[in-house]
Amino acid sequence: MDASEVNSIAKAAIGTLKESISVGKEGGALVSDVQADSHAIILQQQRIRERERHKQEHLGSHQEQKSYNRFISKMEELKVSDDLKAKILREHGVAGWDAYLKAKAEVEAQDKAESEHISDDELHMADVTWWCFAVAMLLAYLLTHG
Repeated sequence: MDASEVNSIAKAAIGTLKESISVGKEGGALVSDVQADSHAIILQQQRIRERERHKQEHLGSHQEQKSYNRFISKMEELKVSDDLKAKILREHGVAGWDAYLKAKAEVEAQDKAESEHISDDELHMADVTWWCFAVAMLLAYLLTHG
């Protein structure tokens, strides 16, 4: 083996080493990219779980506040009702209270009847809307195909 052969073998070996190092660096970069992507996905999932946990905690708090507010409203209504009853009994006696209950029942019956009429009217309006839609579809068909 002469010097030129040794030199060409050494150059080939060095080229192979450089190529191997380059491939190793590319492989390392690929692994780093995959790790970074995996880490980003894990962080995103953690944020999503934290948001969901926060929503659940807030939901409980919201429901508790809503229940408390409903309770307070009901208690205030009862107090106002009791105050009204006491005032009517004081100023008009038991006969006045009976007359008030009768008037209250009449108003509630009227409100219920009005609510039923409104509901019936809304149903009729929905029927009219559907019939108008059907006629419009028929006219559109006849105009385009007739």
